[in-house]
Amino acid sequence: MKDNLNMGQSAGVELVRAPKSLSDNVSPKGRFTVEHWRGGVKIADYEFPNFITNEGRTLLLNLMFAHTGTQITSWYMGLVDTVSFSTYNQTDSYAQIGGTNGWKENTAYTDDLNSGNANTRPAWGAGAATVNTNVAQVTNATTAVFDITSSGVIAGLFICGGITACQTKSDHTTGGTLWSAAAFTSGNVTVQNGDQLKVTYTVTA
Repeated sequence: MKDNLNMGQSAGVELVRAPKSLSDNVSPKGRFTVEHWRGGVKIADYEFPNFITNEGRTLLLNLMFAHTGTQITSWYMGLVDTVSFSTYNQTDSYAQIGGTNGWKENTAYTDDLNSGNANTRPAWGAGAATVNTNVAQVTNATTAVFDITSSGVIAGLFICGGITACQTKSDHTTGGTLWSAAAFTSGNVTVQNGDQLKVTYTVTA
C-alpha cells in the first residue's frame, strides 16, 4: 500500500491604508525681490523671505473672520537702517518704528514713482490675487523704486499701511499697521548716492 500525501500552503497579504486626510496648513508668507542698480547697471539681485508681525496676522484674521477692523487698501514700503539695529521681532509694531523696535528707518532716498518725492515711502500697489498649483499669491504690479540720496548701509525692508500718514517717511502714528519686515539673507547692503533699489514684494498663502 502506497500513500502519496502532497501538502502545501500559501499566504497572501493585502495592506489596506486608511485614506489620507486632506488638510490645509494656511500660513501667509512674504518674499522681497530687489534689484540693485548703480550708474544704469544692475550690480546685484537679492531675494529673501520676511516674517509677518503679530500685528499683521491679527489684522488678517480679524478682517476675515471676526468682522472687525477696516480693510487696508494702501500699503507702503520702507527701508531699515543698520544704525541702532539689534533685531527683528514678531512683536514689532508700526507705532514703535523709531521707538522700541530693534531697528530704525532709513529715509535717505526719494520716491521715484511719486515724481521723486523726498517725503514719501514708495507704494506697494498690489495687483489681483492669482492661484497656481493651489498656492495663491499677490504682488505689486509695478516695481517700487528707491532712489538713494546718501551713502549708507541697508539692513532690510518693511511693509506698512492702515492710515494716510503711513505714506510719509518716519511716520509711526497710532492706527498704522506693520505687516512685515525682513533682513537681506546675504547680509547688509551698502548703497551709494545715486543707487536705485527696485523692489517687488509677493505674499503667498
